[in-house]
Amino acid sequence: MKKTLLTAGLFCLSLIANAQCTAVTAFNETFANFTNGALPQNCWTGSTGSPKLLVAASGADKALQLYAFVTPTVPFYVVSPELASIDGNNKISFVSQYVTGSATGGIMTIEVGTVATATDYGSFQVIATQTVSAANPSFSTVVPASAHKFVAFKVVADLAHTVVTIDNIVYEPNLSVGKSDINAFNVYPNPSVDRNVTISYNNNVVASDKNSVAVYNLAGAKVFETKMQENTQILNLSELASGIYILKLQSGTNVATKKLVLK
Repeated sequence: MKKTLLTAGLFCLSLIANAQCTAVTAFNETFANFTNGALPQNCWTGSTGSPKLLVAASGADKALQLYAFVTPTVPFYVVSPELASIDGNNKISFVSQYVTGSATGGIMTIEVGTVATATDYGSFQVIATQTVSAANPSFSTVVPASAHKFVAFKVVADLAHTVVTIDNIVYEPNLSVGKSDINAFNVYPNPSVDRNVTISYNNNVVASDKNSVAVYNLAGAKVFETKMQENTQILNLSELASGIYILKLQSGTNVATKKLVLK
């Protein structure tokens, strides 16, 4: 009885902690700061608990373990932290692999999609499907625009006791959206000392209110965005810290990116 009460208490504390989550624009989750055990943790949630879904040691690292147990065809879900928006300009990637001792010949499938809320699994809209493969553990797909606010993973298997880990889940800007032309614009000075950076077109692109420039840090978070009103425009980036950034210019279907260094 005491054990049951303690477990319930810990679960309630986790729910309270997750209730304090705020929407993010990007994430790069390695699960290194998680405690071994069930979700919710650090704004990640799931539709089930141990033994089917838990954080576990994976070699020297930690990962999210997905276990078919004795109900392999019954789907369960993993849900990301809330996103500020899903605007079609981001991609999601992760690494998944079978665990030693997984059912021989068992195949696990992970559908990547979105949900309206962290617990509305019925709203799941699939984007892409990965059949976990030892030969190709990495997976990446663009996340199309949606009114939903969460990325979710729907997990099923064909054999009992099939088990995989999923790790290094990254939601970040898709810097290759549209037609990429790295010569579409110039950035100077680069590196910049005073953080006043000039952007200029060099391919006769006509400036319009559909043209925009955004700056992302190396964690994938958008830290600056503005419209391009002229063919030459100065960006005041004085509020950004020194470091390396990715600058993304979009004009209609033309997208170009360049590395930007602020001293």
